[in-house]
Amino acid sequence: MTMTLATKITLARIFLIIPTVVFYIVGMLEETVYLPFLIVSCVLFALLCSTDFVDGHIARKTNTVSALGKFLDPLADKIVIVVMLFLIVYFRDFELFSHDGLVIALLGGLILTRELTVSVFRAVAASKGLVLAADIFGKVKTVLLDVGVAFLILAGVHEVIVWIGEIVFYAGALLTVYSGARYLVKNKHVLADKKPEADVAADEEKAEK
Repeated sequence: MTMTLATKITLARIFLIIPTVVFYIVGMLEETVYLPFLIVSCVLFALLCSTDFVDGHIARKTNTVSALGKFLDPLADKIVIVVMLFLIVYFRDFELFSHDGLVIALLGGLILTRELTVSVFRAVAASKGLVLAADIFGKVKTVLLDVGVAFLILAGVHEVIVWIGEIVFYAGALLTVYSGARYLVKNKHVLADKKPEADVAADEEKAEK
């Protein structure tokens, strides 16, 4: 199987998760490189998230949209968000309110559940020949989560950064739940026990014969 340029860029984004995570962990464990390594980790995270649209744009521009690309493209951003949230909760002591670290961990699990649910929902739709477009709420929540986690990576620099990171992340998490519920309700027809038009036409043709 020959990989397209867009798919190669997507894979590069996924591999970029490794140095992002390594720099963060080493920075948190080694005080001598604490600040520079956290900054590098944050820059890599921002680069990974900000280039999310590049591979998809290239695939559409060159007419090389592939099933593998559709699978991998949303994977990169989701993996790095969940992994970084896990590390942030593990290493950090938060101060916005009591047990906010636990709340962030639970919201991280909720975000992952939402993404998996939507992915399965899209797979079911695809099996019926339906294409479900993302809406503006889904795009905004992605931006909020990316910005929130970026600030939380640098949480140890100043307490104001912690507060900004938590508030933006909570806003993104709430919008994640809302957009997920809205997406499922809006496209509830996908779960209807109704055959695709192509299958109905085939059944009618058999009946005529």
